[in-house]
Amino acid sequence: MKKILSILIIVTTSALAQVTFDANFESGNINTATTTDSINYEVTTREDIGGRWFYFRISGVLNKYLRVHVTNSDVKRAMYSYDDINYTRFSASESPSTNVFQKTYTADTVFVAYYTPYNYSFLLERLDEWSANQFVKIDTLGITERNLAIHEITVTDGSVDDSLKDHIWIHARTHPGETPSSWHFDGLVEKLLSDDDVISFYRRKLVFHLIPFVNPEGVYYGRSRTNYNYVDLEQQWAGEDSSIQEEARMLRTRLKQINDIEPVKVFLNLHSQASAFCTFWIHTAQSTSNYFYRREYQFAYLNTSGNPYFTQNDFSESSIKPYFPEGWLWYNYNDSVMALTYETPYDQYSTDIWVNNENLAELGERTVYAIAEYLELSHPKHILLDNKHAMLTGSWTSYTSTNKFYSDDYVTTPKGDGSKHAQFDTELIQAGQYDVYAWWPQSAGFAYNARFILNAGGNEKIIEKTQQTNGGQWNYLTDVNLPSDGSISIKVSDLASGTVAADAFRIIYKGAPSNVDGEFYLPENFTLYQNYPNPFNPYTTIRFKLKSRANVKLRVFNPLGEIVSVLVDQELGEGTHEVIFNAGSKSGLSSGVYYYNLTVGVRSETKGMVFIK
Repeated sequence: MKKILSILIIVTTSALAQVTFDANFESGNINTATTTDSINYEVTTREDIGGRWFYFRISGVLNKYLRVHVTNSDVKRAMYSYDDINYTRFSASESPSTNVFQKTYTADTVFVAYYTPYNYSFLLERLDEWSANQFVKIDTLGITERNLAIHEITVTDGSVDDSLKDHIWIHARTHPGETPSSWHFDGLVEKLLSDDDVISFYRRKLVFHLIPFVNPEGVYYGRSRTNYNYVDLEQQWAGEDSSIQEEARMLRTRLKQINDIEPVKVFLNLHSQASAFCTFWIHTAQSTSNYFYRREYQFAYLNTSGNPYFTQNDFSESSIKPYFPEGWLWYNYNDSVMALTYETPYDQYSTDIWVNNENLAELGERTVYAIAEYLELSHPKHILLDNKHAMLTGSWTSYTSTNKFYSDDYVTTPKGDGSKHAQFDTELIQAGQYDVYAWWPQSAGFAYNARFILNAGGNEKIIEKTQQTNGGQWNYLTDVNLPSDGSISIKVSDLASGTVAADAFRIIYKGAPSNVDGEFYLPENFTLYQNYPNPFNPYTTIRFKLKSRANVKLRVFNPLGEIVSVLVDQELGEGTHEVIFNAGSKSGLSSGVYYYNLTVGVRSETKGMVFIK
């Protein structure tokens, strides 16, 4: 690559103070820096559509206290680094208000940025690393006016003909200042290249077309939302080739090449937003179709299922526009391409967890599984069972109401005497321990005690769950142990308080089977149910059933394994018991995943729950 010089902006604020501000490096952005007292500094950024993105260096700051106000940005808590590699977020006390950060620095030079940078040179390093993988092919879609490449990373298993696979398109960094989208993208790529039986299966079934930078010039020159020519590429997808920017033309041409053979099944447009939550921009049924609208929601629900950073309440809706990439796809390919914009935040998720590169990468990993589950790719270690594969005994009715069911439909039956059931059976699978999850839509008329009867190698478990809530997600039922190769069977019974829905199940391999003399084979002396509601704020109910009188401990733990609360520690009698956990009564609890553990005699079981402030 021909080296391109960055614009140099240096402001020496005081000859005596010897504090300097500059952005003489890739992706750097600063316009002015002024001070009247060598302590308080006013900084402006170079604007395109707004001035959000900043990334600059301050030198001569060892043991000096500086208060910096970036007047035309909207940053809440910026990032800083002494080596321009490892970035830390300014603390709450160091960021007392929007656009302000103040600190005494322990090195002579510090880099500050809106969020951790992910620049063009770093991308080239990652491409070099990824290209060593046998499942990766890296091509150049074209070279921009200023000699920067737009890369396409193709990830698939070349031993299977591409004509037998579904195609996926994911691109990022249309708006160059949105660096969290690159860390999201990075985690997704890393997961796709992992040495894992399930991921290997996905590579045999799918072709991933991955565009890391839609806008390499904007990234390189430190723009916030435009390319070098101050044009927003997000709105460049309509019109003739000659009337749109070169970057959009390259992408549109390549996407058309793929779609003219077989339309991509999933299209994701990765962005970041200043709002403190993730979101999918779901297109209204009025501007698309009822089917497309439902499928978008179904994909979104798969992403939020069990997700500590992204909840169903975070979704946004908008009318589809022809000049956006999703609009271009809709007007050319209609509902054959499920196309969505996926936004990640810069600072906090709606669950109050702070954004960092690690949890952005985790969102990328979750995106891979959501795509595969949306396409109903079932592997013996990540099994999907839909109602289309179930054996139905008695009268069941198919429905497509709501958007919270899995796949094409779900079936229901009125409450009964236990003579009707929907049976879901796996194929022959290897011995092992498995976690079992159920998916259902929700309704106030559904049973609060829907009964699931699981059988693994002759060992039966009966689990009851409410179907009045927690629709549109994978609900954990229980773990089962398959002592030898065989099948896992799940029955949904009509013996319940109300209408029962049978929709889908997910069964995930967790490891080798437990010893025959192990805990699994001890008599079942209790049933622990999933808390309700979940997520919760601040109250949730934990319910369990005892088969006989026993000494019981019910405790809540944080992710570090520390006890948050002891809810029960006494002898209780046979029957069903309910205990309310009030997270608001425990000072200092932040949003996130917590665990409740029930110990009855020598047996113990733990489940997770999500607290949202």
